[in-house]
Amino acid sequence: MLSKFVMINGWIETKTYVDDGFSGGNFQRPGFQEMLEDARNGVINLILVKDLSRLGRDFVEVGRYTSDVFPSLGVRFVSVLDCLDTDGDTDMLHFRSLMNDYHLRDLSAKIKSVLHSKQASGQYISACAPYGYRKSDEDRHKLAIDEDAAGTVRRIYEMRLSRMSYSKIAATLNREDIPAPRAYWYQTHNKDCSNIAAQWSVTMVKRILHNEVYCGTLIMNYTGSRSYKDKRQIRKPESEHLRFDGIHEAIIPPSVWREVQDINEEAKTHYQVKYAPVEKLFVGKLICSNCKNLMTINRGTRRGKNTPMKRYVFYSCRLHKMSGGVCCSMHTISQDALARIVLEEIQTRTEALTLDEPAAIAKLKRKLLSQSGERTAAVRKEVARLRRRVEELEDTTAKLYEDKISGVISPETFSMLIDRSEQERMENAERLEALTLEISKAEQEIAAINDWAGHIKKYANLRELERQTIDELIDHIEIGERALADGQYRQSVKIFYRFVGQLD
Repeated sequence: MLSKFVMINGWIETKTYVDDGFSGGNFQRPGFQEMLEDARNGVINLILVKDLSRLGRDFVEVGRYTSDVFPSLGVRFVSVLDCLDTDGDTDMLHFRSLMNDYHLRDLSAKIKSVLHSKQASGQYISACAPYGYRKSDEDRHKLAIDEDAAGTVRRIYEMRLSRMSYSKIAATLNREDIPAPRAYWYQTHNKDCSNIAAQWSVTMVKRILHNEVYCGTLIMNYTGSRSYKDKRQIRKPESEHLRFDGIHEAIIPPSVWREVQDINEEAKTHYQVKYAPVEKLFVGKLICSNCKNLMTINRGTRRGKNTPMKRYVFYSCRLHKMSGGVCCSMHTISQDALARIVLEEIQTRTEALTLDEPAAIAKLKRKLLSQSGERTAAVRKEVARLRRRVEELEDTTAKLYEDKISGVISPETFSMLIDRSEQERMENAERLEALTLEISKAEQEIAAINDWAGHIKKYANLRELERQTIDELIDHIEIGERALADGQYRQSVKIFYRFVGQLD
């Protein structure tokens, strides 16, 4: 319908944007965001929809886009069935948008009411049953024991009763190749699990050892969203939780469950007493060079032959730790050692800028240009060629319309030629957009060197590293595994600065 409308008006159809399966209240839809980006880049200058609800159902957001965003981008908006056009009368636009918003709110309230009613009657409404259970064949809203997984759950509780730590339990399960909960669900439902992590983690073990569902207690309505416009999940106050005891068969006897909770609480208290809070200089900034997972902070103690015990902070691969030592390797590095390395690196950079800033910046620019110079030159030539071809195709399209109107070519010939021309034009336009973004990114990297120099110069007299300094200057740091070479341990530490990335 929209394509015919385009043809009748003599417009050129550039691209179709589709967001199947997404809520109209969500404006972060991939197709919608792609359309906005094309509008910003001048790829399109008119947005056509069947009716206003296809743009969105949020009254405020629809009004903002149609009244402010689209006009500021030089984009016309047309809704066919609503007979709305931002180039003409838009008096009815906001009223129709308000009705669409009301429909979304009303629908959300009805769905929440139905789901809450089911929960209040003790029906299990989540998509998947907890590990160790399955949905009953007689009633899909009841839980029944899955004996295969339940055996693993019982074993986890037995190991915890023997005072085994979370990480050791995870390591034991991984060594025996027992699939983790999500992988197990995929396997039992005959779904492809090749991209699903099959390893157990400390978090998975901990969650099972704290979940009351295994002693026959079902707790529901403990999370929800703030409103129909905000889908982020929040934890509800305990007074709103719905609790049902003995509503399904228990895997773990209540007495065992309580004993395990005592062990969990004892371990938590011991950890809090033993380890005082420490400064977390690099949390969220360190990445394992092998598996690319974030590294986690740890506390340890060391004692020499003639020295007292000393506590220290170190970082290790999160995947290695969470899998109980089965995946990747530790990549351990102490916080003090890393702080010295980073401090010396920043001091070296600031000294070079202090001595001769223009020369230091020019050197960095030459390095970036040498890395991407040949590629950028080739891309620029390709961009010029594509632009010429797109212009040629646009001229061809205009001439075809003239020939059709004047009767030089038949409607059938016109349709065949216009489809062929438009297909090539769209392919070239997409390629042109990708290459233009690549050139823009390369230019931004060169220009960012000046921004980086301005930030790092402020730390010319830096003597002690602080978290604020790390946040301002460093994007992330890759930590390699320690290896013995020539009788000494060596470890790769790659620092990636904000704006410019890795410099050496």
